[in-house]
Amino acid sequence: MPSPRPPPRADAVTGTDFRVVSLTEIPTEWQEQAWDAASVALLPPRLGRPYLRPGDCRVVVGSAAGRPVGLLSLLRGASCHAPAVMGDPQSAAAGFLPAAQGDLMFVGGCVDLVAGAAVAADLTAEERRSVRRGLVERAWWEARREGLAPIALYVRNDEVADFLGPGRRATEIGVTSVLRLPADGSDAAYLAGLGQNGRRAVLKDRRRVAEAGLRSEVLPAGDLTGPAADLVAAVKRRYGIEEHPRLLRARLERWVADPAGERVAFSVSDADGPVAVTFGCALGNRLELYETGLGEAHRYRHEAYAESLFQAPIAFALARGITEIDLGLDAVTPKTRRGATLAPTWAIGPDQ
Repeated sequence: MPSPRPPPRADAVTGTDFRVVSLTEIPTEWQEQAWDAASVALLPPRLGRPYLRPGDCRVVVGSAAGRPVGLLSLLRGASCHAPAVMGDPQSAAAGFLPAAQGDLMFVGGCVDLVAGAAVAADLTAEERRSVRRGLVERAWWEARREGLAPIALYVRNDEVADFLGPGRRATEIGVTSVLRLPADGSDAAYLAGLGQNGRRAVLKDRRRVAEAGLRSEVLPAGDLTGPAADLVAAVKRRYGIEEHPRLLRARLERWVADPAGERVAFSVSDADGPVAVTFGCALGNRLELYETGLGEAHRYRHEAYAESLFQAPIAFALARGITEIDLGLDAVTPKTRRGATLAPTWAIGPDQ
């Protein structure tokens, strides 16, 4: 039987205490604080997502000297409908999951294919690691106290060591691609860093889009949720995932309405309308790509894909002084050809 109260925890490095609170106990002023997280999906504005019932989601809070320094969401598996918001956790980490998905607690979130913690941006690197370890330790204890199986899916490589501990193991479940751009916003410097084959691929992309007469635009994401729904559904269908365009549009609209960052759409059109659309969120020096939609049959399908997913986001980032683009999971070959580097993505679960 677990202990009726958590073990005392005051971190030796940061003097941090950890507790679990409800969403209603998260003050809005925390959204104004500077946080460091692997994704915008992990920041305070997204903790109280309107499509999750308050009872399904709680937060582990780390506090030091009267202020919050770490946040980690906890989501119950039964009520948040994990397959609908995550893809397919059963295949992602089948060895960790019990037969009844109602027995799960997702540590660090279960949406947007990322799990992790938000930590105060002014902490040192060692303090950030220490806070993350404390948050995860308390989350694991809380899950066991409630008789739930704790699991963290899609933990980025930079945080996996902080999610591990006694009784836990990690399994690689994917690869994340990140494109790092020159700080001076120079396209010439970006091209110079690619090597001969990379430069050839990028210049070919640009030339073929121009020859095809496709129009590339950066628009507010809300302008494209309707036209893009069928295109995104087509991409998912190609990979064996069925998501009705009407439900997909509602999900895109929820994502657009989230307050963190600037939500944009990289649209590539011909005379009849959009052929490809990629949604992204810009925040600070980082651009995260969210969903890509692409028509199933089009003469210039490949050119539209390359422009929407790579060339338009890169041009946007260089113009804004953004130095990092998160290109998401898998499909690594076209991403590495255009300069992305790879890192494993992990599932953390009980060591049984």
